[in-house]
Amino acid sequence: MAVMVAILAALAAAWMAAGSIGLVGGPLRRSLTWIALGISVIAAWPGGQRANPGTGRKENNRNAGRAGSSPVLFQSGIAGAVLSYGVLTAGAILAIALNSARSTVVNVLSVTVLLAAISVGQPAGPGRRLIRATAAAVCAFAVYGLARTSVPTLWWLSDGLGEGMGRLAGRLAGRSLWIGGTMAGMDFLVLSAMVCTAWLRLAPPPRWPRALYAASAVAVGHGAYLCLLAACQPCFGPPKPAPETSEWTWSAAAGTLIPWNLPALAGVIQLVILSAVLSWCPPPEARPGRARRRILPDAPLAGWSAALILALLVPAAGLLEARSLSLAGKKIVAYDRLFGNWEKPKHGEYGRLSVGMYGMLPTYVESLGGELVRSGELSDEDLKDAAAVLFIFPNEPWPAGALERIEKYVRGGGAILVAGEHTIFEKDVPASEGGNYFNQLLGNTSMQVRLDSAEFAVGGWLASYEALAHPATIGLDDARNQFGVVIGASVRAGWSAAPLLIGRFGFADPGDESDEAGLSNRRFDPGERLGDLVLAAEESIGRGKVVVFGDTSSFTNGITYGSYEFTSRLLAYLADAASGPRSAWRQLAVLLLAAALVGVLGWQGDSPRAGAAGAVMALGVLVCTQASWRKATLLPDGRNRTPNNLAYIDASHLEAYSRESLREDGLMGLTHALMRDGYQVLSLDRFDPAAIERAGLLVSIAPGRAFTPAERETVRKFVERGGCFISMVGYDRAGPSRALLADFGFYVGNPPGADGASPPDPVPWGHFKSPFVTVGDYRAHVRFHAGWPVGNVGFDPLRADHLRRSGQAGSDPMLREFRDIAYGPGDRTIILSRHVGRGKFILIGDTGFAMNKNLENIGGEPFEGMRENADFWRWFITYIRNETPWYPTGPGGPPEAKPELRPPTPEVIP
Repeated sequence: MAVMVAILAALAAAWMAAGSIGLVGGPLRRSLTWIALGISVIAAWPGGQRANPGTGRKENNRNAGRAGSSPVLFQSGIAGAVLSYGVLTAGAILAIALNSARSTVVNVLSVTVLLAAISVGQPAGPGRRLIRATAAAVCAFAVYGLARTSVPTLWWLSDGLGEGMGRLAGRLAGRSLWIGGTMAGMDFLVLSAMVCTAWLRLAPPPRWPRALYAASAVAVGHGAYLCLLAACQPCFGPPKPAPETSEWTWSAAAGTLIPWNLPALAGVIQLVILSAVLSWCPPPEARPGRARRRILPDAPLAGWSAALILALLVPAAGLLEARSLSLAGKKIVAYDRLFGNWEKPKHGEYGRLSVGMYGMLPTYVESLGGELVRSGELSDEDLKDAAAVLFIFPNEPWPAGALERIEKYVRGGGAILVAGEHTIFEKDVPASEGGNYFNQLLGNTSMQVRLDSAEFAVGGWLASYEALAHPATIGLDDARNQFGVVIGASVRAGWSAAPLLIGRFGFADPGDESDEAGLSNRRFDPGERLGDLVLAAEESIGRGKVVVFGDTSSFTNGITYGSYEFTSRLLAYLADAASGPRSAWRQLAVLLLAAALVGVLGWQGDSPRAGAAGAVMALGVLVCTQASWRKATLLPDGRNRTPNNLAYIDASHLEAYSRESLREDGLMGLTHALMRDGYQVLSLDRFDPAAIERAGLLVSIAPGRAFTPAERETVRKFVERGGCFISMVGYDRAGPSRALLADFGFYVGNPPGADGASPPDPVPWGHFKSPFVTVGDYRAHVRFHAGWPVGNVGFDPLRADHLRRSGQAGSDPMLREFRDIAYGPGDRTIILSRHVGRGKFILIGDTGFAMNKNLENIGGEPFEGMRENADFWRWFITYIRNETPWYPTGPGGPPEAKPELRPPTPEVIP
């Protein structure tokens, strides 16, 4: 029973690690996997009561040792005990580390490693053989997962089998069911088949009847799940929004699991079936005399060598990319006749609608080293030296001969990106040509943008993406919407096309021509595609390539902020004439190597080599992914512009702001304010020194995790070389920032005592307004959401003010280094700047200072009838970049008097 519990818990862990149980966020998925692995370890812990294979009776360790079927502790003495517990501890630590990786393949291999470690502490006999056979099956399941995302043909096969099973179950249930491999539970079938195969190999003859019974049980159980899925489709509509005052209930929580977590039911059914199958006929003990004398039974050297070599070759063949991507010196042509505009944020326009659509795209491509040229005619002259051509939702009839020129360009080795949108019906485009202008571009491919809406289960397809191995996607995960897809359309593609990006948990809502926007009811109805929506795909045409997206969002001004790592690599991939979809020979190589590895694992399946192969394969996946990610990554660079126009907002230290830019705590207003003055604003998801040194501005907003010494050194070098670092943090959140602030002599709150004693807590200032410049009769104010005093050790702002007013500012070197920009109550500083090297370090004592709730309303409405903080940032940016200052003029127009940057008597307006 203990062995059975350990095996079933490990199988559940493998499905959780693979993401097979449905829509589960990454942290929760890893936590559930750890829990299941913990149950497996506890159940199979060395020692305790064990069953004597000869009598079937439970005996304690001492009696078991005398009976000749003892655990390892009595097989090999103290050395054996140390080894067994040591291996188990090392295996558990390694499994925890592997389960923390981004790759689901590596997460699954953590189960293999732990099962192999568990088997070392088991007594020789059927239990140990079955655990090792299960470890081999889980390792083979991981190989399948890697091959499925590396070989587009295998992905299509898995999806097609899932679709076929769904249609069959729908007929049996009397309801149409259109699903893919995820909702069909293909992972459960694959691993169950592998476990049953391993069990059959260990079982005594006759095996064919057992194989038939096991296969029938697995098939009937899975068929019951699929029929239930088909029958329950009318219940799959979106849950009704709960009133704000309603309390959390189990029933409401359970409603959010349907249908996205129904695949977990298939897993439960398979666990019940496998428990019956494995208990039905335990494998006999193999080579009993020899097995009892050694902890690790002998295995042929050839089997070990082949397993380890193949474990390295499979990830190398499936994931390793040899070519580096670059846009340097390349021309990208963008078709100009599109739905949308080439606007970008500009002064005087506010709110979410002021962001524009594609106006920042030329600046973005320039930061990557390329050049973006807009063309409305697509003439031969425009196309002849174009590295790639972008078609972003074209919505006008094509110029004469344009389609023929585009096809000639592609077949000659060019590349095009076609980005469509959901439910687009053009009346003058026949259905045979796709019903819209962008589908007319795809007439010579097997791909079409469907006339539907690809609706996600969670906004931004969070925890729902499946990216196939590709230079543009490798190394990216779905914890954040790094791919930038919102609600677009799904893509229909044939076997000659390669899926690029899949939306696992969503549904395809067919378009409605009678609706103005072409939308249907935006809820799931029986018979609509459920899960595994192809969001992007590519296909080779002649010597060129075509990439199709069902959405344009990834390339818009507002979403490039978070999707740039993906879109930059995609553009560079398109512009690289030597790269293209996975060749047939490479796909075949991956399949052959994967089949060979599975065969080696199955040969002498009760050998401990599966654990070693799993560890080596996990290492290979991590190394190959990292190497390919580095080869494909492009670093935007603002140093080719004067001033440097690249700005990063740090997102790598658990910052206080919301990643949803349109929320009150979001940063829409800040990104718009920076873009209005020409900044290319990007999210810094990794604190990479190479990326930071190419930027001109780096913003940190109340990090929740402290900067490491190496990161603090990176900030110092960045500032000394001419960059500007802005820290916005209140006293209540200043803890993780204190070490960095201290490096530059800053503090938030009260100044530290002379003897190193902790200062008393400051009195919070809350919300207030303070003047920062006087222009004629107009006093410009800046608003603070929840302010706190700030300062610098050795800098006295009151003395500085006295020296300035008396004309003696030049006599104090501290005044040349520091500048107090805004004040709070008691004439204490709240914004303080320091010149360091060629750059600046600026501290703002307010966590919410640049959040929407204090800077810019979502709808663009002014704050109390004024745009004070938008004006402050416009002036502030000129100060950051050492430009001629821009001064707010107020309602009276330009002043006659010279602006005064600090009024004689600070006025604080609560």
